Amino acid sequence: MIKEPIIIVTVALVLLALYSDLRWRKIPNCLTLPAIALGFLANFLGNSWNGLLFAFFGFLVGMGLLILPFILGGMGGGDVKFMGAVGALLGSYAVVNVFFYTALVGGVIAIIVALANKNLLDTFKRIWLFLKCVFLFRAPETGTATFKKSIAIPYGLAIGAGTILYLIAGKIV
Repeated sequence: MIKEPIIIVTVALVLLALYSDLRWRKIPNCLTLPAIALGFLANFLGNSWNGLLFAFFGFLVGMGLLILPFILGGMGGGDVKFMGAVGALLGSYAVVNVFFYTALVGGVIAIIVALANKNLLDTFKRIWLFLKCVFLFRAPETGTATFKKSIAIPYGLAIGAGTILYLIAGKIV
């Protein structure tokens, strides 16, 4: 059960991360690392060692969900640590739900940005190549497709919106 003070800290984290990501396109360590530590501490104080394990597994799951896109260059390290902080605060079950909301919001944002930049076809080609590489476990073929320069989106926006959606609407899985 998520307690009210943790929800307040999570909302504060989301608002600060959103501001930072939209303004500077970066979610700094001075925001994510204290939030991770606070997630561990708050859950430990609220439920002793079980709370600490709750935060630890939430942190691992949160980081684990975004590590592959980070390794493939699809997002920054701040986004990964932001999701880890959300996991440390809310736990592994919650962060999986946040991840699904985040994916939905991120998809909508990507389509809007692609439409605004007249880049929708290239966006779908990139998604297809990414999925092909991930599910067939192979590196992308070089020189097989030409694309316009991709437009980066601040993914902290999607993570923040996904977190707030979870806090309001509840579980999705």
